[in-house]
Amino acid sequence: MVQVKNNGKSTVDTSMFTASCSYGTAGKSSESIFDSDHGLNGGPDTKLLAGRSLSVTWACALPKAEKTIQIEVSPDMDLEAEAAIFTGDVK
Repeated sequence: MVQVKNNGKSTVDTSMFTASCSYGTAGKSSESIFDSDHGLNGGPDTKLLAGRSLSVTWACALPKAEKTIQIEVSPDMDLEAEAAIFTGDVK
């Protein structure tokens, strides 16, 4: 689960958000999982008002024994947009 907070002064269109995952010390790319029966529909499809937050559930496929993941969330498809990067142990 990723929580997004709009600390800006204007509304943000979250439908353009993207997430990508990599795993292991070598940073191998991971495939996104889409499963509407389990609430995994991709990113949000709403606008986020200034000062508000929303939570998004994204999922990525990992080898069963993998312990390390990195998740990159970007505000849009623009390669120069600043992304938030999270890394840590898989639980």
